[in-house]
Amino acid sequence: MKRLGMFGVGLLVVGMQMAPALFAADQKTEAKGKMSEKTAAVMSRAIPFQGNVVATDSVARTFTLNGKIKERVFKVNDQTEILIDNKQAQFGAISVGSIVRGTALKLEDAWETKRVSIGAKEPAAPTHTAPSSVAPGSDIKK
Repeated sequence: MKRLGMFGVGLLVVGMQMAPALFAADQKTEAKGKMSEKTAAVMSRAIPFQGNVVATDSVARTFTLNGKIKERVFKVNDQTEILIDNKQAQFGAISVGSIVRGTALKLEDAWETKRVSIGAKEPAAPTHTAPSSVAPGSDIKK
């Protein structure tokens, strides 16, 4: 084996010390790539929304909902399902003051709607009966 000079030994030592740091940097880069894939997967799911319409734009086919912090603008496209009382409707049915709910995808700086239902949600019918004032199995004689 050839003798290494002082400079060669120094390079060898520095290289051995840097290898773990470079390896860790590669792992962090891979982790960031995986994280953005996870973020993209989460963002591709439709998220529910509900609110009062405060503005509409028929040219851009958007409507704006009031929010706790800020207003949100939702884009309607040809694939958006618009319903009133579970019947198909057109974009024009969405008007200022309407209550709407539905699902939308969050894009970079906008919301793309998948489904929009116009009108307040109907209350569910009660599924249980009122409790009886007489306990079951008790004999009441008068």
